[in-house]
Amino acid sequence: MQWLAFPLISFAPGIFWLWFFAKRHVYRPGPKRLLGLTFFLGMVSTVPAGLLSFAFLGDLALDSSADLSRVAAGMLFVVGPVEETSKFLSVRLVAYRSLYFDEPIDGLVYSASASLGFASLENLLYVTEFGPSVMIGRAPISTVAHVVFGSFWGYALGRQAQREFQRSWIALAVGIGAAAIFHGLFNTAIFAFWPIGLALVGIGIWWTLSRFRWAQRVSPFRYRRNYPRVACTNCGQLISILGRFCRQCGTPANAPPYSDLYCSNCGRRNRSDASFCTGCGDNLLR
Repeated sequence: MQWLAFPLISFAPGIFWLWFFAKRHVYRPGPKRLLGLTFFLGMVSTVPAGLLSFAFLGDLALDSSADLSRVAAGMLFVVGPVEETSKFLSVRLVAYRSLYFDEPIDGLVYSASASLGFASLENLLYVTEFGPSVMIGRAPISTVAHVVFGSFWGYALGRQAQREFQRSWIALAVGIGAAAIFHGLFNTAIFAFWPIGLALVGIGIWWTLSRFRWAQRVSPFRYRRNYPRVACTNCGQLISILGRFCRQCGTPANAPPYSDLYCSNCGRRNRSDASFCTGCGDNLLR
């Protein structure tokens, strides 16, 4: 039964935290399939990250007798940069290029998704190696810590979605650098004196939640709702899906199911069962 129990134990915390952070995407959430794909790509990113870390450090992370200065150097200059860059690319190359990445909170949500995918597969590797008891610490601490690390470059990506903010690789590099440093400090603290690691995670959670609140506050969709339009059955005039009568001819609005939905943002015609506009990616509300 280990083949079933180990993945369940390893992935349950990540899936829970993914739900927790995704629920904060309240104004214009992207499709769940993109969130799931990002989670999967975060899992995939553990492979190159693990190979590169092992190539440079060997089994340093598993050596409890290693010198503290050597561990700190390895975590700050290898593990932190390699893992955070791998997670960053899993978002930058897919979710960031989609139509649905159009507000600051997207950077935080998709960075959390990739980070939790990374942490979940990492959990499975640790559970396989050391047994399920390792999740006592990893479930509430290390899994969430990965979200905290990713929030630095996720915040930078989110700022790129703001029209008034000039896109800059320097800002992204600073975000990745901050994530790598915080990641390295956390790993070193856990190795040397774990209460400091807990304190860092506590501070990081405060920072991450404050960024989510900021992103909700500055969302361009905070006061905008896209209720699609439908064509009047009598004159063809487009009327809101919430309307009761056509303003052109006075005919009562047709009841669902509708033949087509017209996006009120860009005017693109969509299928009647569409949840997102195929033209601009906006969420079609009912």
